[in-house]
Amino acid sequence: MRYDLTVRLKMIADLASRYKVSGRLIDVGADHGLLSVYCLKNDVFKEAVLTDINEGPLSRADEAIRSNLLSERASTMLTDGLDGVEVNDGDVIVIAGMGGLNIKDIIGRFMNEHDSMPKDITFILQPQKSLPELREWLYGNGFVIDDEEACFETGFYYCVLSVKYSGKELPLSDREIYYGPVMLTKFERYPEYRAFLDRVYQVRARGDKRIRDVLEGME
Repeated sequence: MRYDLTVRLKMIADLASRYKVSGRLIDVGADHGLLSVYCLKNDVFKEAVLTDINEGPLSRADEAIRSNLLSERASTMLTDGLDGVEVNDGDVIVIAGMGGLNIKDIIGRFMNEHDSMPKDITFILQPQKSLPELREWLYGNGFVIDDEEACFETGFYYCVLSVKYSGKELPLSDREIYYGPVMLTKFERYPEYRAFLDRVYQVRARGDKRIRDVLEGME
């Protein structure tokens, strides 16, 4: 039996499925657990670890795992982000549905707790806000964006990133920070998303010279 997801969660699952080196998913801020249940039931991943900072959502994730007979393949953990989570080489770590600054904090704490990053891990990140700030922080802290996708759901546009650790701080242009280094190459596929970003930044440009310069450079 296949389990349907919302458009946003399906986009996240599809992007995560491209990087399943170890076969294990770490779902940070798992909430109801539907993403992990879908990925396990459809053999996208062999195992999953679900974390959440709140007991209520984690109990819902526990129930979803039990009711779908997945207890031998999935475990839950009450924790803040990745605190105390054992991350192995090749794991895929999904952090979605929270602010970009919160995502930055979770990854930053994880980096501070480890002398070296596990090999070939992939972060799948879907921030609800502060996406440009997240992109800029990632490139300034040794990460590179491998891919970007976008979708529209219930009146909102969402962008998801696949991110890998390179260990090298790389520069991003302001255009790449605001529009996405990969997304800039995909706007023929996402004209509505491009138009949405243009509208948002045209409003913000009234009080932000940095954004105003980016828009002028794209005319």
